[in-house]
Order: sequence, then structure tokens, then C-alpha cells
Amino acid sequence: MFFIEYDVLDAGWAKGRIGDLEKSIDFVVSYLHDSLKELAESAINIQTKDYAKVVFMDEPGEFILELTRKDNLIIYQLKWYPDWYSWNMINTDNYQIQLEGKTTVAKYINQVREVLIKILNKMNPEAYKEKWVLHEFPTNEYNLLK
Repeated sequence: MFFIEYDVLDAGWAKGRIGDLEKSIDFVVSYLHDSLKELAESAINIQTKDYAKVVFMDEPGEFILELTRKDNLIIYQLKWYPDWYSWNMINTDNYQIQLEGKTTVAKYINQVREVLIKILNKMNPEAYKEKWVLHEFPTNEYNLLK
């Protein structure tokens, strides 16, 4: 059973967890990348596209969640790069797969929706902006997923 957790912490930092019944990976997320918006966009896009990805940037390194849709299934891989692949600071082949599996499109979308709802239950968009510094809460994407 696939799950995603994401919690905004102090200014500029969040923590996340992605997993299934057998294994989960904890990670830290920096404000340097708009990961929450990208997560929301991935849930919107995977409904009609065959591929989406989400960058969870740490300092240094990053996790990249890659989603490949096949009909109503998503095959996912969570890759760890020891530097910032998304900023072309490391070779594309220099990663380790930390987690992989399958889930349904509906389950993925619901998990992302729950992440957004939990954040809004904890803080309003203005408080999110204060903590996340460079990025607004993804209100438009949230409204599309409601």
C-alpha cells in the first residue's frame, strides 16, 4: 500500500516519507526547490500523461520520485542522487534506487490530495509562504485536486 507524507517544518525545511507496506524512506526537503507544487502537479499530470517526476531537494543531494503510468497503474521509483541532478550538478547515472513499486493512479492522486489538505489544516497559505520563503502554497493545483 503506497503512501506519501510531507510536513512543513521550520523556515525553509520540510520532511517527507514515501513507502509501502514493506519499506519506507524518510527525507528532508529544502526550500530551494518548489517540491510541494511539483508534487501537486505530478498528481494532476499523471492523470493524462505517461510520466511525471518530483524533486525533493536536500542540501546536498536530492530524491527524485519518477512515475510511469500504464493504464490505471503507476510504476514508481524513488532515486537518491548525492548531488543536485535537477541542476545538472551530477551525472544522470549517479543514483541509487531507494524504493520502487506499483500503485494505482487514483491512490497516488488521493495521497497527494491528503498531503495538501493536512498542510492547509495546519497552516494557512500565508503562513506556508512565511515558512517556505521562495514559494507560495500551490493553491491552484490544490483546487484542481479537490
